[in-house]
Amino acid sequence: MNPFPTRNDELIQAALDGELTNEQQIEFGQLLERDADARHRYESLQRLTRIVDEIGLVPPPPDLAAATAQAISLRKKVGVRSVGTFQGERVMARKAMIGLAAAAAVVLVTFAITGYPPIGKGTEGTIGQANRYQSAQPQLAASDVKLGDMAVQEFMQSDVFDKLMKDENARKLLSDEATRKLLADPAIGRALRDDTVSRSLKDNAIRNLLANDATSRLLKDDVASRSLKDDAVRSAMVDSATIRLLSDDGLQRALNDDSLARAIGMASRQQQARVESLKKAAGTDEASKKILSSDALMKAINHDAAARVLASDGLARWYADAAFRKAVSDQAIATALKGDALGRLLQADAVRLALRGDVMQRAIASGMMQRALAGDALPRAMQTRAFDQALLSPRFAAALAN
Repeated sequence: MNPFPTRNDELIQAALDGELTNEQQIEFGQLLERDADARHRYESLQRLTRIVDEIGLVPPPPDLAAATAQAISLRKKVGVRSVGTFQGERVMARKAMIGLAAAAAVVLVTFAITGYPPIGKGTEGTIGQANRYQSAQPQLAASDVKLGDMAVQEFMQSDVFDKLMKDENARKLLSDEATRKLLADPAIGRALRDDTVSRSLKDNAIRNLLANDATSRLLKDDVASRSLKDDAVRSAMVDSATIRLLSDDGLQRALNDDSLARAIGMASRQQQARVESLKKAAGTDEASKKILSSDALMKAINHDAAARVLASDGLARWYADAAFRKAVSDQAIATALKGDALGRLLQADAVRLALRGDVMQRAIASGMMQRALAGDALPRAMQTRAFDQALLSPRFAAALAN
């Protein structure tokens, strides 16, 4: 039996320690491709390392100090050993650690299949932590090891990562775990890599829009927010005459009646023929008769800007909210609604859906997203394929905290 670690052992240990050189990374990737046993050992040791990290530090045995002092005393009596012997012992120690870790990994895998042994007194905490970890971690495939961990490690050794760590705004943004998870979403990542979307997020008018509670609530309404993709609809929303027409109590009561709301929307979508279509339908349709008899409804339907809003399902009822009417009358909010930036954001479905969540709204409303994107580090990192994977890596989170 060879008493020294094999080349494969050394590569696996270096990968676990994050100490692979560029040449070793290539060699290690080739090893994982061709050697199923090496892949299995690496995966097992990786899971073991994560479990040890989660359990954390434990106090040393009470007799450790005395045993260490006795060993040093004996060494002095026997004499100093040669450098070569010491180096050999280091290699042997490393081999022993790898062997012990591999054995522990086998035990853990066996427990995972057959179940953990009964919990005795004093072991509840340790076994409980192991069980929690087991249920929380997904199973790793060989491709995950190769394309995941290796890619993240390579990214964290790159110049792009170094610049990201030196960018204070980017680090503040990414220090929030919820934000990292959001940005790790592939759809969000693709959308944010789009220059037009990135520029839109830097727009101060968007920040003002999301800082306002009434308009941020509107964006969380999926039906209404889809309507905001239309430039003409957004411009109509902040038209002063439209706001007055849609704020009429009679119109609001009508819009809260489902049959009337459908009739109003249909009439508004008829554009030039809207009044004629109502008259034709009035003979048999009670909702249409009510609309024709209401001066407020007819004024709104015949007003081009108001008709655009009424034709957008789910949007008109927002004008029953006094806080919302006040918000869209604000110059800063009106600027955001009329501008191209909001339209560009809402065209990306992933971003539109993300804007409904508190994480994205908080990041933009606080200015953290804009400041981070204004620098060079985060945009460059987002162009790196492994960045999405790094965002979910505990090592990346630890680097941000240091």
